[in-house]
Amino acid sequence: MSGISQATGILAARDGVWAAINTATAHRGSDIDRYYAPPDAIGSVRWVAMEDVSATPNLATLGPRRSFDEEISVGVSVGAWVAASGDPVADGRAAFDEAYGILAEIQTQIAQTDPTLGNAVLWCLPGRMSTAGVQDPEGGGYVVEIQAEFVCAHKVRPT
Repeated sequence: MSGISQATGILAARDGVWAAINTATAHRGSDIDRYYAPPDAIGSVRWVAMEDVSATPNLATLGPRRSFDEEISVGVSVGAWVAASGDPVADGRAAFDEAYGILAEIQTQIAQTDPTLGNAVLWCLPGRMSTAGVQDPEGGGYVVEIQAEFVCAHKVRPT
């Protein structure tokens, strides 16, 4: 919930989101790849990858012992690929459904089951997200990637 520096807060939030990803997707077993850092190449038709993490201090909350609140943002990539079935619209919808289904599992784990990420942060909630999907130009399938963010509150207590 609080740490002595921004570095401890960032690592605690990152590890908390990582634990939530693993818990939320455990039922999928080896049907999904999980990456603690962005991979060079995706090796599965479903994946989740941890991405950038940033901290923004709120120095307006600076206390007498130099404690302050900060916002930590944790980036996550979620994706799915669906093989071509002959119906590009259905393929695209299936890929979007699969990717958003994975993201919904992670969001539910964080927002409803463990919003403090195991007491690593004061709270964590879903933040911004954007989605892109593309059909294989050779007709081999459809891939969707969601760039999601989880926003956490943390208290820095340096003394």
